Amino acid sequence: MSTAISRMQFLRGDYSGRNNPKRPPWALPEDAFTELCERCGDCIDRCPTHIIHRGRGNFPVIDFKSGECLFCGDCVDTCKPAALKKLDGHKPWSVTASVNRKTCLAYNNVECRSCYDPCEAGAIKMTPRIGGVSIPELNSATCTGCGACFAVCPVQAMNMNTNPIEVS
Repeated sequence: MSTAISRMQFLRGDYSGRNNPKRPPWALPEDAFTELCERCGDCIDRCPTHIIHRGRGNFPVIDFKSGECLFCGDCVDTCKPAALKKLDGHKPWSVTASVNRKTCLAYNNVECRSCYDPCEAGAIKMTPRIGGVSIPELNSATCTGCGACFAVCPVQAMNMNTNPIEVS
């Protein structure tokens, strides 16, 4: 993100830029996205897993409580103003998962593999422990940020973290 505070950051009271909304995959940087997005809702209607919802100001946001992103590109294909745009050499987004060890059942010695089983990217490994249950270890380098691990966690121990992607 640029050093200047974006208009949307200012209006949200997010002067540090830490609370960037989770936009659909392939969203342009926040300033460009909010400038181009017409808030038509076409991306919301086209999402096969229904994880795109209307957020603040009717801009589309991702809600992983509803499911996971398949990276199908339907949202991009329907975005007429090109606020969502696949760019060569860029990931769909910079969302990655993390495990809250304080609330995770496995870290509290209760057998659970709910985050491991749906992770198609293989970013979550269950590390055996002597005298305890296996614990989830997340590799952020292989995590796609799809969110498959989020909704299935019975204690909401998964976090979906957003880091802005700079596009030149």
